[in-house]
Amino acid sequence: MPVAVIDIPSGLPWGAKEQLHKEVAESIHDAYQMPDTRVYLREWTPEQTSFDGLVGGSFRPMCNFLVPPILTAEDRKMLVSRVSSAIAKACDLRAEVVSLPSGEQVTTRWVLLFFFEVPLELAALDGIMAFENPMVPKGKH
Repeated sequence: MPVAVIDIPSGLPWGAKEQLHKEVAESIHDAYQMPDTRVYLREWTPEQTSFDGLVGGSFRPMCNFLVPPILTAEDRKMLVSRVSSAIAKACDLRAEVVSLPSGEQVTTRWVLLFFFEVPLELAALDGIMAFENPMVPKGKH
């Protein structure tokens, strides 16, 4: 049931995409321990993207997780770390130092991740509600 939809720049080599699928699927499966983990890649050309109003600027990947609300904050942090690293590696992202208005400097690779948590009562597979599905581990809702 856990799903990741990752927006990436077009033109990544097949091997980078294959490795990204593998690492993200493993990370999600390790976190949720549920069957039917899905990873979808969406590719964007430079003219289809803009950042701070600059069309075709440096690509900043994004990942949306559609998942049940069962992870602790610590588990989410671990998942975010693993998936961010996998995306950064696949997209060959370099760390960038950004100066904040406060004068503090932070380092970022600009990988944005969102969790859309869907209770098992609001998800189904093949006409079976997720909380009733025998493939979904008990005690995970």
